[in-house]
Amino acid sequence: VYDNTEAYTNLTSLQSVTDLFPGRVERIPWKHRVCNNNRETHPNAGERSSQYAAEASCRLRYGPTTEWMISFDTDEYLVPQGDFTSIKEWLQDSVKTGRIEPRTNILNFHQVRARLNKEFLEPY
Repeated sequence: VYDNTEAYTNLTSLQSVTDLFPGRVERIPWKHRVCNNNRETHPNAGERSSQYAAEASCRLRYGPTTEWMISFDTDEYLVPQGDFTSIKEWLQDSVKTGRIEPRTNILNFHQVRARLNKEFLEPY
């Protein structure tokens, strides 16, 4: 888990969460706020979230020893659809049926904004 909490505040971090999984989850303190991804001569050097640098760091650090890797924020969710009840089940089936090559390096998921389904809401 790349934890960028310290880039913005010293009040909280994800350490109390990652400590719940000793030996299974590693916390990487990521204090960087922004990274520059344009050429030096570009008129607008620009700044983008350090998320891109964290993702690159993670791929370099863990990619060679990892079968599957996912990158998302804590406010993003993967929801298996169809007959699948877990991402692991979907991945295994997709490799077995050939929808995903066994040595796929990067998967790109369709992203949509969630819309409330009023049918399941209760009046407030």
